[in-house]
Amino acid sequence: MLDTWSELEDTEYNEFDGIINFRDVGKTVNAFLGKKVLKEGILFRSAKLDDASYKDRIRLTEVYGIKSVIDLRSKTEHLNAQEKHKFLQKNLPLKIPGITYTRIILPSRRFELFLLWQLSWFNILPPSLSLNTLSHSSPSISLCLSSCLSGHPKIIHCTQGKDRTGLLTLLILLILHTPVQAITHDYHLTNSTSPLIRSIRLAEVREVGLPDSFAETDQAMVSSVISWLDATYGGVDGYLDAIGFGEQKRERLREILLCRGEDDNDAKEKDVGISPASPSASSSDLEEGDVIVVQMGKEVGI
Repeated sequence: MLDTWSELEDTEYNEFDGIINFRDVGKTVNAFLGKKVLKEGILFRSAKLDDASYKDRIRLTEVYGIKSVIDLRSKTEHLNAQEKHKFLQKNLPLKIPGITYTRIILPSRRFELFLLWQLSWFNILPPSLSLNTLSHSSPSISLCLSSCLSGHPKIIHCTQGKDRTGLLTLLILLILHTPVQAITHDYHLTNSTSPLIRSIRLAEVREVGLPDSFAETDQAMVSSVISWLDATYGGVDGYLDAIGFGEQKRERLREILLCRGEDDNDAKEKDVGISPASPSASSSDLEEGDVIVVQMGKEVGI
């Protein structure tokens, strides 16, 4: 583990062979604000990890100390990943040994039918998808947030690490009272990539029949979500109360991620949260298969 996380330059994020859109959320916010307000080395975000090389895996587990992964992809996306992995005949297992994977489908499978209907309309926009996800997948969102209630380093990811990962990161940063400008900066960093990486994102969105605009972050996404939360629930706290992620849990998350005179390494040793496999108050609305926890290579469903 690194003794001082500020010693890690942003350029090192590009040293991964098969992982894109990777970043330390705390470090990103601190660098933007010019002061250390969030703990670093605890919350990371990225695109899918399926193509991680052996060196990437060592870097994740030994340099960044990643202990858990929150994977937001759908069942179809996982099946496609397995087929691709099998076709390429890779020697490395799809899952990285030593890491606990929590698969939480976001949007939920109940929302997938609604989403498929939406995708038949060409003019659908990422902000609309985010607002619909907040409205129709609240049990999954609550469980995603509850899965962050541990002090060890973790990665949140979907396929591109853009919209679903961006939405969950946005909610977390709002809970931490992060300035909107810093939240917006973190969200749009996805666009700050090389032409090669952008071509990979374009190929992925075209593969599922989406317009090229889906390869980029949407300028209105952050402001639209915040405005919707304010207008519909009186703010993020009202929404989170409604979905079962109450103030006690929010304060736990702040304890884990906010700088309050506690050393980052001390925070990583503490586990003050809820087990990712433990249902939240609202998780009874989840459908079978919406959540799968993979420990030591074995699936443990809830």
